[in-house]
Amino acid sequence: MLTVNMSPTVVIAIVFSAAPLLAASCESLASLSLPDTTITSAQSVAANKDLPPYCRVAATLKPSSDSDIKIEVWMPASGWNGKFEAVGNGGWSGSISTSALASAVQRGFAGASTDTGHEGTSARFALDHPEKLVDYG
Repeated sequence: MLTVNMSPTVVIAIVFSAAPLLAASCESLASLSLPDTTITSAQSVAANKDLPPYCRVAATLKPSSDSDIKIEVWMPASGWNGKFEAVGNGGWSGSISTSALASAVQRGFAGASTDTGHEGTSARFALDHPEKLVDYG
């Protein structure tokens, strides 16, 4: 499920800018310029016993002055199956699902997760913050 607050344009730009990772390093994605987006990290992650090597990009999206949406995009360094998997949260949860991202990368997918614009498991973040509710939606 691709949620509105993940900004499909941002995720697509990150994934397809990274598609030719053989020609450019993962770290070069840190300089990617996207609307309302700050790339906070772009790093190559070495293989370990559970995961193949992958590129991990973290970003903050601010489509409104009250927005603070964190996203991560993980992409296999090689063997990408050409597919994208967006992972979500349950209920009012506001967290990036690293376990779901790991599962996506293990299966050759590029994956993205969002904290839905807040941290925690309650709807308190939305009180007096209608734009944050829009971000969550």
